[in-house]
Amino acid sequence: MRPDKFKKYLAFTKAGILDGFAYKFSAFGWLLGDIISLLILFFLWQAVYKNSTTEAINGMTFHEMIAYLIFARVATSLAFSSISFWIIGDDIYEGNIAISLIRPINYRYRLLSSSFGVFISTSILMFIPLWTLSMILLNIIIGIPIPGIGTHLLFILSILLSFVIADSLNFLIGEIAIFTNALFGLMIIKNITFAFLSGSLLPSSYFPDWLSNILKFLPFQSMIEKPIMIFLERLTPREIISSFLVQILWIVILGFLCNLSFNRLKKRVVSVGG
Repeated sequence: MRPDKFKKYLAFTKAGILDGFAYKFSAFGWLLGDIISLLILFFLWQAVYKNSTTEAINGMTFHEMIAYLIFARVATSLAFSSISFWIIGDDIYEGNIAISLIRPINYRYRLLSSSFGVFISTSILMFIPLWTLSMILLNIIIGIPIPGIGTHLLFILSILLSFVIADSLNFLIGEIAIFTNALFGLMIIKNITFAFLSGSLLPSSYFPDWLSNILKFLPFQSMIEKPIMIFLERLTPREIISSFLVQILWIVILGFLCNLSFNRLKKRVVSVGG
């Protein structure tokens, strides 16, 4: 994309940033819910490890598991900050999709740019403060070491790639609204699937072998689990490189599917309302 064309989408990114700040109190509400769920998970896993005959379960001690859960939950708010699902759904429901298609912009890039703006605002409002606080508290209370700058940079790059993967999946799922004209049911299915398969709730090492093997060929592991494992320094340099290659591969595949599916589906768009 040429620099002059990039400027058109930069405006949508700025709008996404402003949109994120406009609903900051809503974000704090979700944060409170996450804190409550983390407390529940803490006591749940505390009971699991107390009744375990070994100190480590599936290669993770209780302290490592708690660190994973906390970092995964904080990272989830960032990796899943995409709003493409809601934009495309609302555009279809309100009949704005037809107007969007005649504008001299790429609809997919427009939604990605808007979502990236929310990604930036989420980073400032929630992620950076919570991530910093989590690192300090876990270091003081249970002795989890604070990774170096290099590990942080690798994690940031990985979580950015995770965001693009999640945004592409959101776009693909949102397109189904063209046929259903409804989002709520899709949202529930999407959120449950993402949370369970991405590693937001627990690492894939706790899944059955058959499911873990299947997940290796799907994009979900690359969304939360791999970035967190990079941050916790539980991956070798070779595994880190492999993780990045898998993320890039899925970005290419999903990007192609987004363009292919939308080029076909837009021919069947029926404006409702508006």
